[in-house]
Amino acid sequence: MGCSGLRGRRRFGALAAAVLGLVLGPGPGPGPEARLALAGETGPVRPSPQQVGLPGPLRVSGPYFVDPSGRVILLRGINLAGDSKVPPFAPRVGPADLDRVADLGFNVIRLLFLWEAYEPSPGAYDEAYLASVMAVAAEAARLGVFTIVDFHQDGFSRHASYGTGDGFPRWAVSPRGRPSAPNNGPFSSDWPLMMALDPTTHRSFADFFADEHGVRSRYLLMISRVASSFVTIPGVIGYDLINEPWGHERRELAPLYRDADAVIRAVHPSAILFLEGHVKTNTGIQTRLPRPDFGPVAYAPHYYNPSTIVLRHWHGLTATMDLAFHHMTATAAAWNSPLFVGEFGMDARVTGSGAYVEEVYNRLDAAFASGAHWNLTPGWTEHLKDGWNGEDFSILDPSGRLRPNYRPRPYPRATAGEPTRFAFDRGSPRFKASTLEYDWIHHPDRGPTEIFVPRLVFPPGFPAEARAADPSAIVSVWYDEAAQLLRIQTDRPTAVSLRARAR
Repeated sequence: MGCSGLRGRRRFGALAAAVLGLVLGPGPGPGPEARLALAGETGPVRPSPQQVGLPGPLRVSGPYFVDPSGRVILLRGINLAGDSKVPPFAPRVGPADLDRVADLGFNVIRLLFLWEAYEPSPGAYDEAYLASVMAVAAEAARLGVFTIVDFHQDGFSRHASYGTGDGFPRWAVSPRGRPSAPNNGPFSSDWPLMMALDPTTHRSFADFFADEHGVRSRYLLMISRVASSFVTIPGVIGYDLINEPWGHERRELAPLYRDADAVIRAVHPSAILFLEGHVKTNTGIQTRLPRPDFGPVAYAPHYYNPSTIVLRHWHGLTATMDLAFHHMTATAAAWNSPLFVGEFGMDARVTGSGAYVEEVYNRLDAAFASGAHWNLTPGWTEHLKDGWNGEDFSILDPSGRLRPNYRPRPYPRATAGEPTRFAFDRGSPRFKASTLEYDWIHHPDRGPTEIFVPRLVFPPGFPAEARAADPSAIVSVWYDEAAQLLRIQTDRPTAVSLRARAR
């Protein structure tokens, strides 16, 4: 476990035990869903009316996530964890790891949830696994970090894609195919090719969407059960319904998302659904998903530059990245929903990985878009790397030091008003100091605007100046060094421009 210290392990173990009691303990009467009912089974335990009546910690308002005070929340997060895709599945994430997540300024985790781990055989649920994942979300909430539950799969299953996939249980693999023995070791880096070439993978997805053997029905029942448990954790803001799926976007994915919305909304009404297009959109190709006729939702594509991964070198050419962000922002605008880039990042061994990641973050800043970096794996080892198919994307080494593929950055995490423009320039160690610029329309009745300003970039005592467009307005600026937050408040509504510079 990445957590260090006996006290932390005991605290986290007690939390997991408490969550397991919540999962297994008595609840309000079980309510079977007619559309989900399978022979001899009932639906998930429903939350109490008091739980259903509680507002979610975030809501969607047009292109923004908004908190209960009406402030615009920008989500900058991390995926947890790369080795959760394979046995023993339970996230090897402890309190010290989540403390580090918060200290680096991340305010959301995209938390992997594996169907294979939860329902290893039809109708048999491993509630201890569910409790272990819920314990991570509960600890994150204690630190003020939101959680998105990610129903994760790659290449359908560890028993498909010639053994290099993950996600769906073996029993979900199409009987028209030929199941493979799992092979997620360090020499399976060609898994995207294996996924594309294995007929069993494609037959399994086709059968799933057609519900040929009841797998789609079981999937909907599973996510409903999971949501009925996670609704009890206030920091859980929503669900990524299926990671990097195959399938026709209009005929197969869109109906699945509509049905998943219905079953999740029945047990977790405030949940935000994070919707992805076909796996090929990861390269920046425009999605054909129709605008959802339900909500609240966020458009949640992934972005990886394929040539950089294949050549293992960042060439510095940004045309394809620019086009990818044009496509992603255009879809979010057409949906009138937030853009949340659910995965981005780069293998730490790639030459120029840090510069590549900086370019991605620059485009997130320019679009005022949210996202979650892939990934943090506390169980990282020199041999197994992230623990799945030889991937090496984790941003920290086992000692907790930053790796070349990530450097902390400032961002406006809570804006009491309407954002106008945000930009960060890291400068250079020898010639130019790091600077940040932020412009917004401030509404003081919503509270202070808060900008995460990492001490690793802006040491204590950095100069910061906020000017109001209204010359009679009083502007207050103060820095919370412990929280690494620059807070700005005015005595009346006005446009504000903030400029800060590292010494």
